Amino acid sequence: MRFAKRAAPAVLAALVLAGCGFMPGGPAGSPAPQSPPPAVSHPAEPTPEPHTASAVMPLPAAGISALTGRQAENPGERPVAVMVSGDAAARPQWGIGTADLLIEANTGGESTSLMAVYDSWQKAVKVGPVCQGRDLFLQLVMPVNAIPMYIGSDIYTSNLVNWYTYQPLDGLYIGVNAYNLDGERDQTAPEELSWYADARLIQSAVASYGQSTQGDTPTFFYFDEAAAPANTGGYRLEIGYGAQRAAQLVYLPEEGRYCLRENEQDTTDAAKEDGLVRFDNVLLLMASSGFKDDGVTRDYDLTGGSGLYLCGGGAVQITWKKGEANQPLQLFDAAGESLSLRPGSSYIGVWGGFTGQSLRLLD
Repeated sequence: MRFAKRAAPAVLAALVLAGCGFMPGGPAGSPAPQSPPPAVSHPAEPTPEPHTASAVMPLPAAGISALTGRQAENPGERPVAVMVSGDAAARPQWGIGTADLLIEANTGGESTSLMAVYDSWQKAVKVGPVCQGRDLFLQLVMPVNAIPMYIGSDIYTSNLVNWYTYQPLDGLYIGVNAYNLDGERDQTAPEELSWYADARLIQSAVASYGQSTQGDTPTFFYFDEAAAPANTGGYRLEIGYGAQRAAQLVYLPEEGRYCLRENEQDTTDAAKEDGLVRFDNVLLLMASSGFKDDGVTRDYDLTGGSGLYLCGGGAVQITWKKGEANQPLQLFDAAGESLSLRPGSSYIGVWGGFTGQSLRLLD
């Protein structure tokens, strides 16, 4: 299945100007038409490069977090990026409400996986349920020298880390030296949905591979306190990832942040005292998509694409560029200039526009 990428800017423009609208694929959360996987591979189509991007992002100012643009609690530490299951049976998850960056995407089937990213291992207190690694997520965090954590992976993720000689903390090999079992969850859920990353174990687990949790971390975004869309057309973004997952990012004026919901119910974090899941910034990255050569795993063209940036109740069209796995994500405004985000936590949704997916933006 192929997504007509060239139509995306026009559709996004309609969403932003009209204040609401649907992308192809039916209403958010509606069942996707069922069809067997194709017999042959349908890779994502390359996207024309709209801008020239640099190979690296700069280091943040001393003491500033590369993920939030705010003062870092533990400067000099590498980010930790934990794969988290998005399955309904895995909820409520642990740690998604304290993540500096939360990334969500459909890499196969009708649900999603998430990656919770923290600017230091000390902040990844309890994160899970940990799921298999997926190369899409790793490609977004490898350029900032993050430590990937997951339990098992598909062949594409294995090939990626082997090619770049990039060391993850894979639970299939490191086991209880990095992960713990939640005994209470294990009584009511499958064991594979009961494992979590434990901050108390991460530093020694990394050291067991002869590596360090410390190191340079290029900034993930450019930040500016004054950065925010001037309009009020971004109060609610609904992302239909598949028949089993529709995320709602809803702006709360009294807090100045976006809450994550599904079916009008707040998403909660079982490891956070107040349970709240909030973000200062919301990014939608639209990418051409298809299938990898197994005919099942979703393939996204990370060359670049269009998207949306929501902050402070406003929304603007953006374009983005990445490239190879070791090249950084870069964001651009409508004029082609580098886009800055308001300092704070961020949610990134990667959206391929395939059958069963949908978008709706409301002011």
